[in-house]
Amino acid sequence: MERSRITHFKEQLLKEKEQLEGDLNESATKDDGHWETKRQPFDEAGRFDEEERADEVEEYENETSIDRQLETRLEDITGALHKIDADTYGICERCGKAIDETRLTANPAAHTHVHCNTASRT
Repeated sequence: MERSRITHFKEQLLKEKEQLEGDLNESATKDDGHWETKRQPFDEAGRFDEEERADEVEEYENETSIDRQLETRLEDITGALHKIDADTYGICERCGKAIDETRLTANPAAHTHVHCNTASRT
């Protein structure tokens, strides 16, 4: 792959990484390398009735799920950036073949090419 294309993908990855870190900083704190949702699952002072507490727990679970998705994406991006630095970017982790640039354009943090990605789901 041309160096200019790799530079383009790196710029995209760095931009998305910055955005994800900003989003995570709003809703979570980093602890021991992992992000933890700031919101508590319910008010421990007991100010809420059962229904309000259930709503709070549901909101907490939703936020935690979103934070985990953001963290996973951030890990994928960080991994792709390490691959760029190691000159292994764009190589499928399963079979070692080059990942098509069309796939990398759609997802610059892709680990596998389409065939191996589809095969891993079945």
